[in-house]
Order: sequence, then structure tokens, then C-alpha cells
Amino acid sequence: MKSIQQEFLSLMSSGGPIMWVIFFVASIALVLLIWEGLRGITLIKSAHQDYQQLRTDNSNLPTVITSASPIAKLLAATHWPDVESKEDMAKEFNIHLAEITPKMEGSLATIAILGSLLPMLGLLGTVTGMINVFEVIALQGNGKPNEMADGISQALLTTASGLIIAIPVIFLHHLLSRRVNALMTITHQAVQLILHRDIAVLKEAYHHEHQ
Repeated sequence: MKSIQQEFLSLMSSGGPIMWVIFFVASIALVLLIWEGLRGITLIKSAHQDYQQLRTDNSNLPTVITSASPIAKLLAATHWPDVESKEDMAKEFNIHLAEITPKMEGSLATIAILGSLLPMLGLLGTVTGMINVFEVIALQGNGKPNEMADGISQALLTTASGLIIAIPVIFLHHLLSRRVNALMTITHQAVQLILHRDIAVLKEAYHHEHQ
């Protein structure tokens, strides 16, 4: 265990201060990826269940009490007393879908920013490492190859670290984005099912669920 810790600290020391910044950003990205992955599994499962309920049961509507899906959130946000026609219902759904969609995306935008930030931090490490090399050359000439090697090592290590971490972060962000798209597709399909139902039956089901 100590040897692993020593190797880690040695690696971070070789990369200079920028390596710690890369490590910090990568840690945040990892936490957000895990959170969004787990949240996405729950949302997709709830959305599938609500969609199947809407297909098979005309007398009940999903509620936020029993479901975390965007379908239930959409129905809860709809102001049913103002709904008198299918046009009113479609208008209500469109308004609240625009509010719900960013919430379903969660922290994906932040993950995308962190994924694009990591290579730039690696490039910054490259610049600072080469500055150290030129400072050694300017002060001591070419007679200190060890000190020059430290700067070159820092330059290459930070660049490699930034790229190695950014690639899986960007790839996983893409997978999570596709999951959100699938989630919203299920939601739109559910909306179409609801729009083809009788408004009086829907309002009665809504009042029944909220009694």
C-alpha cells in the first residue's frame, strides 16, 4: 500500500502543480459520471414502467409520489384545471417539457466542460514544463541534463495525463447523453399516448391520484 502511495506521490511530483489540478478536475468528473450513471438508470427504469402503465391502464396516471420519471414530473407540473381541450393540454406539455429537459440532463454540461478542460490543462503543463527547461538552459547552459529532463518530463507527463483522462470522460459523457435522449424519447411517446385520451378521463384520474 505504501509503495502505491509513494509511486502516486512521485508521479504527481514529477508532473508539477498542474498534475494536482488535473487530478482534482478528474476526481470531480469521476464523481459526476458515477452520479449521472446511477441517476440515469433509475430514471430510465421509472420511465419504462410509467410508459407501460400508460399503455395498459387508462384509469391511472403516474405520479411523482410513486415515480421519479420525467413523465410523472410532466403530469405533476401540468395545471389540469386550465386544460379544456387537447390543444390546451399540448400547450401545457410543451411548456413544461422545456423546463423538465434541462433537469433530466443534470450535470452533463459540467462533465462536458471538464472533459474539454483536461487536455487544455495538459497543454498548460507542457508549456510550464518547457519554460522550466529554458530557464535551466538560460541560467546554467546545457551542462545540467538532469534538471532539463525534469522539465521535459513534466511537459510530457501532464500532456499524457490530460489526454488519457479526457478520452474516457468524453466517451462516457457521450453514452450518458444518448441515455438522456432515450429518456426524452420515451417521454415524448408517453405524451402522445396521453394526448389521444379523453380529457375528462385524464382530469378524473389526476384528481383521483391527488386526493
